[in-house]
Amino acid sequence: MTIQVKGVAETLRELGKINPSLKKELNKDIRAILKPLLAEINQSIPTSPPLSGMAHNGRTGWSNRKNSVIKIDTRKPRRNLNEPRMSVPVNIVRITTKGAPVAIVDMAGKAGGRISKREAKYQRPNFASALPGNPSRFMWAKAADSLSMIEREMNDTIQRVVRDANQEMARIR
Repeated sequence: MTIQVKGVAETLRELGKINPSLKKELNKDIRAILKPLLAEINQSIPTSPPLSGMAHNGRTGWSNRKNSVIKIDTRKPRRNLNEPRMSVPVNIVRITTKGAPVAIVDMAGKAGGRISKREAKYQRPNFASALPGNPSRFMWAKAADSLSMIEREMNDTIQRVVRDANQEMARIR
């Protein structure tokens, strides 16, 4: 599930060149819009290890779990988006988790399903059935509920900033 608005990345890059303070204000507004969703996602992550094997201090141990964060990135993509054969969306705002244990538990069981097709001696244990719910237990489960409200607020904010930038451009000329 993604929200698609065309030309936002280019507009934000140009806005940074024209008026950096307006771009900073937009970034603050975007973070303010997403802050309730981020708090809801972070509250849904359990404080105790969901599986007994994660009760350790290693890289995948639950004691090293980190909360989710908002990343705003308007850099140009590494691949050329102007090629007609490639229609690749560019992410502007991402809500990601920084820690391995939360990412592992969140998406466990997504790729392989419940049954492995590998030889028995090479099969890894499937602990996804021990976890409650379907894959994407924390991130998209919470985002899906508030996606329409976020989309509406983001569109309003972006339109307001574009209007302000146009007024400033008219004033400069």
